[in-house]
Parts: sequence; C-alpha cells; structure tokens
Amino acid sequence: MPTVLVAGAAVQDFIYRFDAAPARGTKGRAKDFISIGGGSGANAAVTVVRLGGAGQVLAPLGDDLIGEMIVRGLVTEGVDTSKILRIPGRESPVCSSIVDGDGERTILTWHPPHVAPPVIDDADVLVADVDALLTDDRYPSLAVPLLEAARKRGIPGVLDGDRAEGDAPQMIRAASHVVFGTPGLRGTSGISDPTKGLLAIRKLTDAFLAVTLGSGGVLWLDGDRVRRLQSFPVHAVDTLGAGDVFHGSFALALAEKMSEPDALRFASAVAAIKCSRFGGRAGVPTRPEVEEFLAMHPA
Repeated sequence: MPTVLVAGAAVQDFIYRFDAAPARGTKGRAKDFISIGGGSGANAAVTVVRLGGAGQVLAPLGDDLIGEMIVRGLVTEGVDTSKILRIPGRESPVCSSIVDGDGERTILTWHPPHVAPPVIDDADVLVADVDALLTDDRYPSLAVPLLEAARKRGIPGVLDGDRAEGDAPQMIRAASHVVFGTPGLRGTSGISDPTKGLLAIRKLTDAFLAVTLGSGGVLWLDGDRVRRLQSFPVHAVDTLGAGDVFHGSFALALAEKMSEPDALRFASAVAAIKCSRFGGRAGVPTRPEVEEFLAMHPA
C-alpha cells in the first residue's frame, strides 16, 4: 500500500446546488446541499485512501470548531492526520460553493488574514516514511522544503500549480512533476496558449510538465514535444474538487510506479467519475469503480 503525503489546504466546504445561480440581490432556494471537508490537499489525501493507498495530510488549521470538523472528517475517511499543524489562536478556513445546472462551480473562500506562513521544522523527517509527495501551491513555505526533501530521497514530488497569481519559480524547480491547472499555467507563464505556456515553463525546469484543461483533456511534454490526452465523456454534475482529485490520483499512480502517461490516464478517469457526482469530495470513486470505468473506455 503506497503512502502519499499531501501538503496544502484543508477547509470545510458548504456546497449549494442550483439549476441556475440566483441573480445578485435576490434570494434562491438550493435544490441540494452538503457540508463536507474540502480543500486541495485534504481532497487529494482522501482520494489516495479511496483508491487503496495510504494518505497523509499536512495542513495548517486553527484550534477552533471548524478545525475539529475538518480533522474529524479526514479521520472518518481513513486519512492519517498526525502531521496536521494545529495553530493556537488561529481560525480555520471555510469555503462556500455554488454548483449550477451545467456542473460548473463558483467558489467563495475565506482564509484567516494577516497570519504568518506555516513553518515546518524538519522536512526530511516528514517525507521519510512516504512513497510520494504532493503539494499544492497555497503555502510555498511548506511546498519548497518538502519538495526538496522528496528530491533528495528520490521519490516523486508533485506540485499542483493552480494559483492564478502564478507559482514561485523555486516551487517549480524543486518539484519532479508539475501539473498545472489552466489558470495556474497562464499566471505563471504569462501566456494564454497552454502549449506555448508549457514550453515556456520548460526553460525553468527539467521536471515532468502537464496542464489540465477540463473537458479539453490534458497536455503534457514528452521531451519538447507536446502530447494530448483526451478527456473521458461524462455528464458533468459537479466539477468542484476535480483538480484536487486528479492530482491525488496522479501522485498515487506515480507511487505505484505507473509511467507518467498511464498515471495521467488513470487520474483523468478518477476525475471524470467525480465530476459525474454531486458533493465535492463525496463523489470521489473507489478503486474498483475506476477499474470498471477504465475497462469500459479502453485506450
């Protein structure tokens, strides 16, 4: 059972589903609602466990009631929470999401403002017992030392490059694999065309580089050649967390020694199934469900 450490955001999600989002200044009654743990790091760790791996999460949380809810939800999913950073006096983040009739999500987040970046004492110790590392890009103070420690150990160090503000070059250079979301690649490269954006990032690093394009599939670099993996055809009900699920699946696949193209296809299948289900990470499939789905969609 490969172990994946996921470092990044953990929040409490409040998810509302509408046929059409209410107009500004009006009231609306949601057709469905769920409150569930979320956040890119936490969702990825849950994905690892649902797919048969051992998931650990490292995320900064407060010592408040919301923090307790987040940790309790992760423990219920079987995630190892022993590396979570509980910070006295700090509030924990929350997220409200509106999912419309096309499955597209609008996200409203709140993180405690004006707080010092989280700090870890010994990154080498934190990655000593894992087979792969995945970090998101919200906390560079966590991502850089952990990715550098993973590189020293010779294990995959995956960066989820999703911030529209762009990722710091030191995070990209420290990673062995960088999988951008479309806003993250555009913000980091300054280029709207994803093919040209990937080729521009190649000048910064020799890491494996890819970008997810939603229904447009995935682009990745094979040397300096750009390749595309088409998305799986599904009816999108809820895209919330799809990128988190993709990255968690990809990191687990690397820990299982899959090749990068096979890992991308596996992760695409997991994310596609998730998009067909409402409820954020509640829609993450199990390993048998993914294997059945892939058997129905041969390469």
